[in-house]
Amino acid sequence: MANHPPYWFWKDVLSSKEVKHLNQFIMKNYLCEEEKSRAATSANGKSKKNVKTYVVNYKKIKNYISKLLEKAYDTNTKGYDFDLWPYKDEDICLYNIYSSDKKADYDWHIDGDNKAYCDIKFTLLINLSEENFEGGNLYLQENNDIPVPELKERGSMVFFKSYIRHMVTPVTKGERRNLVVFLTGPNFK
Repeated sequence: MANHPPYWFWKDVLSSKEVKHLNQFIMKNYLCEEEKSRAATSANGKSKKNVKTYVVNYKKIKNYISKLLEKAYDTNTKGYDFDLWPYKDEDICLYNIYSSDKKADYDWHIDGDNKAYCDIKFTLLINLSEENFEGGNLYLQENNDIPVPELKERGSMVFFKSYIRHMVTPVTKGERRNLVVFLTGPNFK
């Protein structure tokens, strides 16, 4: 593991047809729009997230992504062995739309939760963009900025520890869509 980049990726976890169907299904079945107050903020209280986000119940999209979650849980078992809870029907996913009209981006942040009894341990991102886009590059930050070019491919998936700082550059052409799944468990010890 010492020479492995700080993320895992899989190509073609969803076909173009599956991506299109999932996008249509989410837009007809999302629970609500994410409250702006849920996004990461800067020291002065300004949101770091310039993205349209919809909240989706896992139960609704389970048939589309359960096999992808299995890959993430398997990777944890083999590579990290973090204590994770299984994803339940009532858990949620986030569906992000980064539009070039808004130069949508998400500044440097870590994924966390304000619940006292758990931690978000992994972030799973699935590229649901139907068309190519420009900008919208994911970077992780450990000792330096690490680009994650694999996420630019439609139907690809990346998986990384949620406490690694990460960001998405502004989308300058087209639209970037992704599904975000947070794998949680009891507090780190």
